[in-house]
Amino acid sequence: MLPAVLLLALAGCAQPSRQAVELAGAMRGAPPGAAADRLADQPPDCTLRDLACATLWLHRGAACARLAERDPAAAPARRDCAVAAFARALDLTPAEAPPEERLEAALRLADALERRRDRAIGAARRADDAAILGVAASLRGLTAGAPFAAHHAAGVVLVRALAGDIPAAARCAALAEAAAGFDAAPVPDPAAIAVPAAALLPRIAARRAALAAARQDCPP
Repeated sequence: MLPAVLLLALAGCAQPSRQAVELAGAMRGAPPGAAADRLADQPPDCTLRDLACATLWLHRGAACARLAERDPAAAPARRDCAVAAFARALDLTPAEAPPEERLEAALRLADALERRRDRAIGAARRADDAAILGVAASLRGLTAGAPFAAHHAAGVVLVRALAGDIPAAARCAALAEAAAGFDAAPVPDPAAIAVPAAALLPRIAARRAALAAARQDCPP
């Protein structure tokens, strides 16, 4: 049933159609599979600021991200697809949606940007760093978003320090500022936030450890 519904939803939704709503609901409750992966090559023609449309774009981003890991030759294009789809999902998430919906879209976008940034060089890497900081700024204004904002902002600082983008004289101050961002945003209780966000909490601990290691040669 799901593939047929998928084709109907992809045909267009000038307003959130019944098919789009049904497909969004089905995808929320189903594990990733061929039907969901089809969205990577057949983007939904659904551009209203509505949770059903946002969900379809969110799953397109997830499909592109999964396929990027499976096919190295197509990975750069798939990573671009993931970034664009998650950005569209965040844009289409209505203001009245549950806070965890916007948080999930923002977190997925930041993660997709990091994955692309980590394989980029020069101007492309710097552009992704700037985009990550933009998402981090939006995360600070979301419920439970502050620790994730600190996580992604610290990642940018670490990458810039490693790449030599930060002058040596300013390196320790930049790392200290990133650490202060973590201190100002305690990690929430996993039981108090939605599952997609809670699953990322171990990454926060790992990045804090990486930040502490980078600061070992800095004055206390």
